[in-house]
Amino acid sequence: MSDEIKSSWNKNAEEWVKIIQNNRIPSRKFTNPAILEEIKELKGNTIVDIGCGEGWLTREMEKFGWKATGLDATEDLIKEALKRSNQTFEVFTFEDIIKGEKMPNPPFDAAIFNFCLYLKNGLTELLSNTLMQLTPKGSLIIQTLHPFFLLQNSLPYKSQWLSDSWKGLPGNFTDGHSWYARTMEDWIQELNQIEHIEFNIKEVLNDDDKPISLIIKINKI
Repeated sequence: MSDEIKSSWNKNAEEWVKIIQNNRIPSRKFTNPAILEEIKELKGNTIVDIGCGEGWLTREMEKFGWKATGLDATEDLIKEALKRSNQTFEVFTFEDIIKGEKMPNPPFDAAIFNFCLYLKNGLTELLSNTLMQLTPKGSLIIQTLHPFFLLQNSLPYKSQWLSDSWKGLPGNFTDGHSWYARTMEDWIQELNQIEHIEFNIKEVLNDDDKPISLIIKINKI
């Protein structure tokens, strides 16, 4: 995670907690149930929520019977998560995973990245190194913004850096960080670089039958 992203999240952690705990992001009416349904279908006992934020999803995992660990790069979000649960939450970054450092409590039967992948470079290494810390038949699930949003926002349909991560969200956010948006083709190209896996992609739609997110499930083979 770049210094720009870390700085932006440090400045906006309190505001993020407010909008998540008050359910103020309308699209989460669809995306939250979608990721929860995927988790319900997984088999195993241990799971890691990477980029867990204030821990809402990690807490939901526990309700399903998982022994769940939450990891995030923003210390204030981890502190908030620890206030609300006795689960394991630790500050741990994407860079730590890319460097090959061992996550707390491995190996896991499953890993989740829910709306937290902003990077252009290092994605293959991040996912590959995460898979290495899963059990032999482990699964990795990603939920990310659907590439269709590029067209919805009158942007060229190509992978590109966008300047403000907080744009369009309710709340008093400042200093939005840049993030890398991928087309469907580029997502598939990235996934095809990872060895010994199979993957499938689902599209999450809203009430108007417009795509709002992708859910990518990667299985070790």
